[in-house]
Amino acid sequence: MKPPMLLTGIALALLGAVAAQATRAADLYKWTDEKGRIHYTSSPPPETAKKPQQIDPANPGNTTALPTPAAAGGATNAPGVLFILDASGSMKAKIGNQEKMAIAKDVMTNLLRDLPDTIQVGLEVYGHHTKGDCNDIEVIAPVGQADKATLIQRIQSIDPKGMTPITQSLQVAAEQLKTAEQETTVVLVSDGEETCKGDPCAAVASLLQQGIKLKVHVVGFDVGDKEKQQLTCIAKAGNGKYFAANNAEQLKGALTEVKQEVVKKVEAPPPPPVVAQTPPPPPTPEKKVIKIASPGTIKIPNQLDDFIPVYEQQSNKKVGQVYYGNKFLQVPPGTYKLEFGEVYWEGIEVAPGETKEIRIGVIKIPNQLDDFIPVYEQQSNKKVGQVYHGKKFLQVPPGIYKLEFGEVYWEGIEVTSGETKEIRIGVIKIPNQPEQTPFIPVYEQQSNKKVGQVYYGKKFLQVPPGTYKLQADNLFTVENITVEAGQEVVIE
Repeated sequence: MKPPMLLTGIALALLGAVAAQATRAADLYKWTDEKGRIHYTSSPPPETAKKPQQIDPANPGNTTALPTPAAAGGATNAPGVLFILDASGSMKAKIGNQEKMAIAKDVMTNLLRDLPDTIQVGLEVYGHHTKGDCNDIEVIAPVGQADKATLIQRIQSIDPKGMTPITQSLQVAAEQLKTAEQETTVVLVSDGEETCKGDPCAAVASLLQQGIKLKVHVVGFDVGDKEKQQLTCIAKAGNGKYFAANNAEQLKGALTEVKQEVVKKVEAPPPPPVVAQTPPPPPTPEKKVIKIASPGTIKIPNQLDDFIPVYEQQSNKKVGQVYYGNKFLQVPPGTYKLEFGEVYWEGIEVAPGETKEIRIGVIKIPNQLDDFIPVYEQQSNKKVGQVYHGKKFLQVPPGIYKLEFGEVYWEGIEVTSGETKEIRIGVIKIPNQPEQTPFIPVYEQQSNKKVGQVYYGKKFLQVPPGTYKLQADNLFTVENITVEAGQEVVIE
C-alpha cells in the first residue's frame, strides 16, 4: 500500500515564537468576495470586495481601531505555532480506504491536543473554498487567539477543493510575524509543490533578506524527486532541516521532533543577569587607518528565474548566487565565473566599486508541448539544462548550442549576450491512431537515426526541421515526411 502523500502543504507552517512582549501584530484586512468567501490579506481588498474592514490581527472580530501593544494581549514571550493547512483538491485522494484529508485531520487533531498550553496556536488554510483560485487563503485564527477545541472543530469542517499557493501563504503568514523580535520557527508539511507559479524557495530567501527572523523546516510527505528538490531548497534557504516521511507514523515522528524543539524554547532557563561593572578607563590608542578595497557587484538585469551560482574562478569556491528576486550579488574584487549546468561563463573581472552588468542569453521554445528537450553546448557536448512544457525557456551564456531529439540533434543554435533565441520545433501528429496499434518509430530519413515514437497515449512527436519516415513493423511505412520549423504535420 502506498504511504500517505499527506498535505500538499498541511503547509503546517510558521511554528513560531510569536515575538516578544512589546511586539505588535501586522495590519490585516478582512473582506468578503463576490462568492461570499472571507479573506485575510496584508494589502487593502479589491474594489469588488463586500464590506472591507481593517481588522486587528489579534482579534478578527473587532473592526475598531487597531490596539496598542499593551492592549493587544496576544504578544507574549511564549512561542507560537501557526499551522498553514493545505486543503487543495489533491487532499481528496485516498490512501487505502481513507482520504488524505481525513489522515491530515487525525494527525493535526492529535498534535494540537499534545501541544503544551504554554505554546500559542494559530491556523491558516488555503484551497478549501473554490477550485482554481490561487487567492483562496483564509486566516482562521491568528496566533494565540483561539483555543484548541475551536481549532480542532474548524479543522474537522474543512473540505479540500482548490490550488496549492505555498508561496503566497508563506508571505501572508510572514506579514503577521514580521515585527517579531525572536526567531520564528516555520514548519511546512507538503506532499507536492507550488501550483500557482510562485517560487517559495526564492520567497523564503527574500523574507530573510528583509530581516524577518525565520527558521524554516520542511517535511516532504511521500514526494517524488521533483517535489523533493523544491521542498529541500525551501528548507536550505530558510536555514532549517528537511525531513522525509513516507507514512503517517513517520509524519508524526517528524512533527514530534520539531515540537520538542519548540518546547525547549519555552523550558530553556533565561540567561543569568549581567552585572554591570565599571572598567578602568582604557588608554588612548594611537589613530590607525586601514584601507580596504571596496566590494564590487555582479548584476544580471535580465535574470528570469532559477538560481545562477557564482564562483571565484581560481579557487572554485562558491561566493553566492543570483536569482529572480535578487538580480545582483556583492563580491570582493576579483575574477569570477557563473554556473549553467555543466557549462561556465568564465573570466568575469570585477574591480573595486564596479558594477559588472552581465546579460545572459535565453533559448525559448514557445510551442513546446511536453517532454524534456535537453540543451548542450555544441563544441564541448556539456549539458546546460533542459526546456520542458512547464518552463519553455532556458538561460544560457553566449555560445553555440544544440537540442537533443532522441538520436538526432538540432545544431548551430547561436545565442549572443542578452539575446532571446526563439526556436520553433516541428510536430508529427497521428490523431487517429487506434489503441491496439503498437508504437510507431520515427526516423530521420537520411541518417536513419531514431527521433522517437508515436503511440496511443501520446499521438504526436516533437522534431527539429527535416525529413522523416514512419516505420511500424510490417504494418506500413511512410517516407519523405518534410517538417518545417514550427510546422505541424498530420498523418491520417
